[in-house]
Amino acid sequence: MNWMEGFMESISDIRSQFEFTDQDQENLRLLGEILLPMADQFADEFYDFLMQHPKTAEYFKTEQAVARRKETFNSWFNDLFTSQYDNRYLLRLQKIGKVHVKIGLESYHVNAAMSCVRELCRRQVAAQINDGVLKEDILITLHRALDINLSIMTSSYQEEKLRKVFVSHKAEEYLVHLAERLLHGLNLFLLLGLLVLAIGVVSLLGHDIYKAVTSNLEYGVIRALGSLLVLWMMIELLHTEIGHLRGGKFRVRIFVELALVAFIRKIFVASFEHKEPTSFMLLVGALFILGIVYFLVAKVESKN
Repeated sequence: MNWMEGFMESISDIRSQFEFTDQDQENLRLLGEILLPMADQFADEFYDFLMQHPKTAEYFKTEQAVARRKETFNSWFNDLFTSQYDNRYLLRLQKIGKVHVKIGLESYHVNAAMSCVRELCRRQVAAQINDGVLKEDILITLHRALDINLSIMTSSYQEEKLRKVFVSHKAEEYLVHLAERLLHGLNLFLLLGLLVLAIGVVSLLGHDIYKAVTSNLEYGVIRALGSLLVLWMMIELLHTEIGHLRGGKFRVRIFVELALVAFIRKIFVASFEHKEPTSFMLLVGALFILGIVYFLVAKVESKN
């Protein structure tokens, strides 16, 4: 089913909304007798009205364009008073509206043009009918008929807006879906990278234990302790990433913790490698700053 099917109501619903009755359909015949003989004159006056405005005058740069416009006006004007207001008439008016949208005619130009036609018809009816009651009844029918025509024609503009919104919405949905899948893929790649690094840390821990057993026990134990801290943090990172993939919150604090552990391990090792006091103090200072950052991040995350 087309997404815009059902947007425009049936002609019976439209007639009901505008209170267009069978009597109005009969009144159109009388209006036709009064107004159709003036069709050519109205077409000329209508064209003059359009030429007064630069935006609409742009559509009539040749004599052929002027002749076609007067011809289409006469055709529509004749249908206005002679057609049965049924679904076939509805389709013809929708086609006119779609042409207006296609050529880029703004909807307010259509409204202004219909206002011009309304006034031309009203003046002629007022001049030819002296009976006040009949005149009022006939003018009510005229306004209803023109309002129905205007409503159906301009509905094409609303349909065009909905079509653009629909297309942009579908494109947006597609891009969001694509971004979500890409993000999920990157998270899986990150998880794989963490697994590889965790295996590397396990290897490093094994190497440090081997060094502790085969050479300097104290130095090896300190290095093994640092590697053990890093492995513990890798496990925390893996746990956090798995939780994130399952819909959990992403925690920045875990990365600050990893940096803290890395600096602690560095300080452990530096204490045995007899680093220069300046280098050692820089490590301690960096550890202190990381501690402050960790405190601030933990405080913010605890509130969320």
